[in-house]
Amino acid sequence: MSRGEAFALLLWLLVKPSLCQPEEYKDRYIFSSSVTDIPRVLIPGVTKVYFLSSHIETIPKKAFFENPQFEEIEFLESNVASIEPGALEGLVNLKAVEIAGNPLATIPAGVFKDLENLQTIVLKNNKLRNLEKGLFQGLKNVKEIQLHGNEIDQIEEGTFDELENLERLHLAKNNISSVSTDLFSKLAKLQTLRLYENQLTSVPEDIFHNLTNLKEVALSGNKLTELSPKLFPHKDKLVKLYLENNLLTTLPPQFFVDFPQLKTLTLQKNNLRTLPPVLFGTLPKLSSLSLSENNLSTLPKGLFSPLEKMKTLDLSKNHFVTMSAEYFEGLGGLRELKLENNKIHSLDADVFHELPSLTTLRLAHNDLRTLPGDTFQPLVKLTKLDLNNNPWQCDCNLVQLHSWIVSNSKILTSAAVCESPEALKGQEIKSLNEDQLICPTRPPTTASPTTTISIPTTTPMTTVITTTK
Repeated sequence: MSRGEAFALLLWLLVKPSLCQPEEYKDRYIFSSSVTDIPRVLIPGVTKVYFLSSHIETIPKKAFFENPQFEEIEFLESNVASIEPGALEGLVNLKAVEIAGNPLATIPAGVFKDLENLQTIVLKNNKLRNLEKGLFQGLKNVKEIQLHGNEIDQIEEGTFDELENLERLHLAKNNISSVSTDLFSKLAKLQTLRLYENQLTSVPEDIFHNLTNLKEVALSGNKLTELSPKLFPHKDKLVKLYLENNLLTTLPPQFFVDFPQLKTLTLQKNNLRTLPPVLFGTLPKLSSLSLSENNLSTLPKGLFSPLEKMKTLDLSKNHFVTMSAEYFEGLGGLRELKLENNKIHSLDADVFHELPSLTTLRLAHNDLRTLPGDTFQPLVKLTKLDLNNNPWQCDCNLVQLHSWIVSNSKILTSAAVCESPEALKGQEIKSLNEDQLICPTRPPTTASPTTTISIPTTTPMTTVITTTK
């Protein structure tokens, strides 16, 4: 039961206490804020028990020994600060345990011992600081462990070694600064690994060497400055890869080659300055890519050409000053292009010729002053165009673009406004008349009279003196 469902049931019981409990909740029992101790009595027919906002500070030894039928136990925001060894002893049918949102700082090793049917362990949003080897001893059937939102900064080697059937491990939002090469090496069936929003500065090259079934890896929100070219030896099943919000300055050549199932790839909010000429492979499932909020000012020719299925490309919030047609080679199916918040002051004449399917183009917050009137003509399917917050110079050089804007004003998502000349500042381009778009004329220049002075030339004379003897 989710937290929302549990609180909904509790509210229902409080509002209508005289009514029978709904049939679908007959197997569940909820203890609320009035409870300070765990009742040690048999509760017939109940297999799922929830403690919501209770005042149980300690889960004592054999707390549920009289109720071996329990399959699910949850302590949600219940002030649990400690768990005694053997607290879950006797719960041979337990499948899921959740202790979340409590001031719990430590969990004794072996507390889950002999719970052979346990499949899900949720220990999120507590105050846990370290994980000891032996904590998950003997849990061969556990498929999911959630440890996110704690204060974990240390994980003992071998902590996860006995979790041979684990499929999902959630360690995000902790204080983990390093992980050893072998920390996950025994998790051969692991599909999802979430390490986002930690303090990682590097990831060992061989950390995923034995993880042949990985489908999702989340490393975003760390302090990674580089990635090993051999980081992902098993690429055939990976569907989601999150790398955003790190300190990456570049990426290894061919790093994203041979990922046939990759659907989600995030690279925004890094410090990327340059990219290798060959970075991407075909990636037949990838439809969206964000490189926004980096330090890119140029791109290699044909960088995205292998990405034939790409529908959305985000290059916003970088340092581009111009856009070249060669950047978009091979993106004939692209539908949305985000270029806002750069420093773009010019576009190549044929920059959009490779993008016949584009429907949305965002060029707001750049340094555009004027553009040729045929710039957007290749975009025959364009339905949304954002040109606002550019310093448009509304003079004779804007006549053709003005004509195009007037004819296609319905696709502008916001106003394109003149920055100069002063007389037109603040006015929408589409509202102007063509005769208002003039260039200042220079006054005629008067040539100064030229005086030619002829200077006579004198031919030098040579005197030949002949002498005789």
